[in-house]
Amino acid sequence: MKKIKFIPLFVSALFFGSTSFSLEGVAVIDYNAIFLGTDLARERIDDLRDSDDYKELTEEASSKDSERLKLAEKLKKEESTLSDAEKEDIVKKVQTLFQSIQLLSQQIQAKEQEVTQKLQADQAEVVQKVVNELIKAKKIKMLLNAQALLAFDRSDDKINLTPEVVDLINKEQKK
Repeated sequence: MKKIKFIPLFVSALFFGSTSFSLEGVAVIDYNAIFLGTDLARERIDDLRDSDDYKELTEEASSKDSERLKLAEKLKKEESTLSDAEKEDIVKKVQTLFQSIQLLSQQIQAKEQEVTQKLQADQAEVVQKVVNELIKAKKIKMLLNAQALLAFDRSDDKINLTPEVVDLINKEQKK
């Protein structure tokens, strides 16, 4: 029975005691932000967005979305004067446009994922090298992935190493 009472007391002291709990030696990094935050990533993403194929897909999606919105607005404004067949025709056109937009969005996302995966593959070695060096230099005992945490203070440079890792990778890639 004494052990049961001791556990909540210990946990409280651990988390709320000023000297009992220390984040020293603990750090967090966001690998997604690292892989997409480098200068190389920005260049490749810009290249993708400047490519004719990507522009065509985004322009077509935008055009179809504008057309879909106009048809939906027309249906809303003229609903009382349109016949049931005309209403049905407009609804079918809107649905077809929506499906086309979804397909185009999937194609755009596939192109973006392809670039992201290539960036991860191309930068994996450098990222691992920089992270390992930083762990040694800062004497980090525990490194956590940001995606595994519910929340943490991203503005605390002692905990959040992501910006520092991105800067070091940029320097490493310029060599």
